[in-house]
Amino acid sequence: MNKFQKENQQLAAYVISHTQRWDDHSLESREMLSDNRADVRIYHNGKIKINIPQYVEAICRIQTESFPFDCQFCAVALASPLLNVKEMVVNATSPPVDSYFTGNAEWSLFNVSVRHMRFQEEGEERVEIHYIFHLKRKPTYYLTVIVAPTFLISALSILGIFSSSSNEGPRGEKQEDSDHVSLGLGSLLAMSVLLGIVAGAMPKSNSIPLLGYYILIVILLCAIAVTVSMIFLSVSRVPTISKIPELNMIYQTIEEIAESHRSMRRKLEQKAHKKLVEKEWNRVFTRFDYFFLSLFELLNLAALTIFLRVAWLPTPELDPEVSLI
Repeated sequence: MNKFQKENQQLAAYVISHTQRWDDHSLESREMLSDNRADVRIYHNGKIKINIPQYVEAICRIQTESFPFDCQFCAVALASPLLNVKEMVVNATSPPVDSYFTGNAEWSLFNVSVRHMRFQEEGEERVEIHYIFHLKRKPTYYLTVIVAPTFLISALSILGIFSSSSNEGPRGEKQEDSDHVSLGLGSLLAMSVLLGIVAGAMPKSNSIPLLGYYILIVILLCAIAVTVSMIFLSVSRVPTISKIPELNMIYQTIEEIAESHRSMRRKLEQKAHKKLVEKEWNRVFTRFDYFFLSLFELLNLAALTIFLRVAWLPTPELDPEVSLI
């Protein structure tokens, strides 16, 4: 190197072909430019400048607790397998402030940080550089394909479960009962399909993502709504035992002629009273339907609000004590 400096003191720098330099000791990489298209700039003091764009694949530790509003930190480690700190001096700098980072359709790359690490291996101290890519997931796909249909299905299902077709007449008919059950089971089936889509999009791990919790809570709300509606229908279908018709028949037998007109009038009054009682009970159960309709819709909206609250949380900072390799 000293000989090179003496011979080239008058030159600021000159450019040579990439093939005339020495090869590095990288483990595995794929270069994006061929050797005959990459040039090296050599300065008069022995400093070498070269730009080598590469395509690198790395394994990242994915944290899925906040999915689909999660931020990931993916590290790419660069180290020499042979040279130690005495044989190679590495100076790693952070990207410029005005650097432009680009992502893809799913991820947004908003920062790149650098860590300068040293470790002991075979009695020698070696240097390792970590380039940490800060990635933020774009949640638009999951919000439009999964979250919005889940909320609409659950809201309409709860509305249909607790909405009576009419306040007149007897409550708890078999047709109304089967309609509520079919509506509840249909909504549960639809949300189970959406939960399967989420499971297919997520990596296999022991933790349940935020989106999975949201869908499970909505499924639980719909199941509880169906159960409460079935309880109301069962209570309203309990037959009322009345001994008045039997007494009227005995009374008509004893005084068939004298009390015939009075008996008919009493029967009409009893029917009117029974109809009035049924109407009042229908009003009571309708109030319960409206109450639980409002309650479950508010719970459904609260679950959606809590789920979307994570989208407005600040981007988490990288913990310097956490290992990413």
